[in-house]
Amino acid sequence: MATLSLPTRHYRMYPQEKHLGHAERSLEIDTAATALLAVDVGGMGLESMADKENDVIVRHIAPAIAAARTIGLPIIYTNNSAPRIAIHRSELGRIARRSFELEWEEWGQEANVDPREYALGEPDALKFPTRLEPEDGDYFVRKHSYSGFFETRLDGLLRNLGIKTLVCVGFSLDVCLHSTMVDAMSLNYEIVLVRDATLAQEMPEDLDELRFTKRLIVLAEYSLGVSTTSAAFIAACTSAAGTP
Repeated sequence: MATLSLPTRHYRMYPQEKHLGHAERSLEIDTAATALLAVDVGGMGLESMADKENDVIVRHIAPAIAAARTIGLPIIYTNNSAPRIAIHRSELGRIARRSFELEWEEWGQEANVDPREYALGEPDALKFPTRLEPEDGDYFVRKHSYSGFFETRLDGLLRNLGIKTLVCVGFSLDVCLHSTMVDAMSLNYEIVLVRDATLAQEMPEDLDELRFTKRLIVLAEYSLGVSTTSAAFIAACTSAAGTP
C-alpha cells in the first residue's frame, strides 16, 4: 500500500475562554483510497477577484492536480451545469437572480450536450483554463446546486473507486466548495482542504487581506477536516512517486 505522508493542520476550538488554536500533525493517507476533488475550478467569474483567482489557479490548483496525476490519484471534476429541470423556478434560481443577477440556465449551458437534457449554448460556467482542462482518464460530474453531491453521481463514483479521503481544491470556499465538503464529511469521507488552492467571494473592503477566505479556512479546519498547502501536497506526491 502506497501512502502519502502529508503535513496537515486543524483548529482546536476549545476551551471556550481561549482556544488552543491550530495544531499540526502528519497524516498517513492510503493513495489507493484517495482522490483529488476539483470543484468549479474554472473560477468564480468575479472581475474584482480575477487577478487573485488566476494566481491561485496557476500557482496552486494546476500544480496540485498535476502532482496528483503523477501518483495515479483519480482526478474528479465537479462543475456547475444546467440540466433541464426548470431551475429558473427553483429557490436556487431565484437566489441566483436576486444575489448575482444571474440566470442559471444561461450561465450553465454547454456546447456539446443533448439539448433534451441540458441547456445547449455557449459555455460560461463550464469554461476551463487550458491548464485545467480535464484529461483522458479524469472523471467529470455535473452539478446543478452548490454541492457536488446533491442529486449527482458523485457519491456512487467515489464508492465504486473505493475512495475514503478527498483532497479538495477549487471555488468558491464560501459556497460550492464549502457545501461539497460539508456533504462529503456527512457521508463519512475524510476531508483535506488545500488551503492556498481556493478563495472565497470577498467583500471589496476585505479583498486585499482575504479576510473571509482565511476565516472559512479556519471553519473547515475545526468543522470539516484538516488543511494542507499545495507545496506540502506536491512534496508528498513527489516523495510517494519515489522521485528526487
